[in-house]
Amino acid sequence: MKLRTFKISFKLYYHEVCDWSSEYIRSKNKRTALRRFARLHKIKNADGDDPENWHWWEGDWYNTFRLIKEVAGKPQPCPHCDGAGAI
Repeated sequence: MKLRTFKISFKLYYHEVCDWSSEYIRSKNKRTALRRFARLHKIKNADGDDPENWHWWEGDWYNTFRLIKEVAGKPQPCPHCDGAGAI
């Protein structure tokens, strides 16, 4: 079975500061991608809850789910850090 790539975007809040982030999940369908994302971020009650209501803490950062969409092709790494996450 061919896996598809889904982009899951969420918003991060830290006191007055906020930012956007996205993760790419390879999965066979949207539902499985959401389950995998919830498991990776330890989102409580993710099974019975609508993703639009998801929120979770990662350290001092409060995160809220924004959207999921299927993307065509392979995600490209950041040209500044080559996908390492550090500039």
